[in-house]
Amino acid sequence: MIPKGSFIEVNDDFKFHYYDEGDGHVVLLLHGSGTGASGHTNFKNNFIALRDAGFRVILPDLPGYGFSSKPDNEIYSLQYFNKKIIEFVDALKIEEFSLLGNSLGGALSIGLALDHPARVKKLILMAPGGIEDFEVYNSMPGIKKLLSDFLGGDMDQEKIEGLLELFPYDKSIITKEMIDERMEILPLMNSQVMATMDIPNMESDLPSITQPVLAFWGMNDQFIPVSGAMKIGNDCPNSQIMLFSQCGHWVMIEQETVFNNACINFLNSRA
Repeated sequence: MIPKGSFIEVNDDFKFHYYDEGDGHVVLLLHGSGTGASGHTNFKNNFIALRDAGFRVILPDLPGYGFSSKPDNEIYSLQYFNKKIIEFVDALKIEEFSLLGNSLGGALSIGLALDHPARVKKLILMAPGGIEDFEVYNSMPGIKKLLSDFLGGDMDQEKIEGLLELFPYDKSIITKEMIDERMEILPLMNSQVMATMDIPNMESDLPSITQPVLAFWGMNDQFIPVSGAMKIGNDCPNSQIMLFSQCGHWVMIEQETVFNNACINFLNSRA
């Protein structure tokens, strides 16, 4: 059972569901896409580690996901997602923050760092989207299955289990708890977010990201091609990259201890 957090209303009667714990520098965690995705299902253990390390950690369900609102009359573009995220942090009266985003959340983090450089202090990216053309992402095995399953008809537990097995390198990490949490979120989802998602290729804008960047990638990622790591390393002027062998799309879960410690050290550093 996914624990309920808090709710806050922003513009257009939109309600964000989120968790907000700890004190200190604010770290905003932006989760990835996928069937049954939510802030909790992506980052529940990382949230605790960062909170216990002395940060104020805020973990929202993105628009269209989890227990947050899911308008069926919006185009889920980068601009729409990030407009709502800025409304969310403004409602919480937060001016400066660091971002930790994976996959879709990584793409949104790149967009926020570009559009709000004075507010975003540091950037942690875990296999982010938004730095390849659609054709490249749509050719990846995980994305192909995600789109065909979710847009092709009713989702069920068998499809959820089949999709989840593509995320990690070692399928044995898929637990009954993971499946149950995804199944809890599944009935809340609608097709609008996946059908209209529009995230541009921001590769040419990477040199404009001057904030310190820490990026993680699994060498066996079946959703986001690992070649993106070199793009960030080459083009972001203040970046460092960590690559993991025998690791898929979920570095934060598959390499949890290393991931948490690296994030804490990066956030605590003066760079």
